Amino acid sequence: MSSFDPEKIRNAVAEFTPRRPQKFQELFAAKDVVIELRKKRASYRSIADLLTRHCLPTCKTSVALFCHKVLGEKVRPYKRPAPERPAAFEMPVREEAPLQTEASPPTDTNGGETSPARARGPRIAQVRMLKPQPQTT
Repeated sequence: MSSFDPEKIRNAVAEFTPRRPQKFQELFAAKDVVIELRKKRASYRSIADLLTRHCLPTCKTSVALFCHKVLGEKVRPYKRPAPERPAAFEMPVREEAPLQTEASPPTDTNGGETSPARARGPRIAQVRMLKPQPQTT
């Protein structure tokens, strides 16, 4: 068994290069081609098709990952289209009535109380509009 030689270790550290992931190993040979095509605004699919036709089989996902991780391109977030919402129920528009005081809440055609048009959001009970409940003991 040989003894520890710090000089050999320093040389080994100086020559050390990290291994590239296997999926990018073949694409490094075409790095300049990919950079040039991306400057010409070629899509990942067209780059993958071109490389595949010229004896470097790859897919658009590999090209995209290569461009993002090795070339440092920014990843654009996927924009999902907003789901269609059903048509909102529209309240009938009331004609302007003279202002009423809090003592007499608005009444509907049947003589019952109505609440003013509500805004969207959580429903919070308005205590001043509740009728007092009879207390039973």
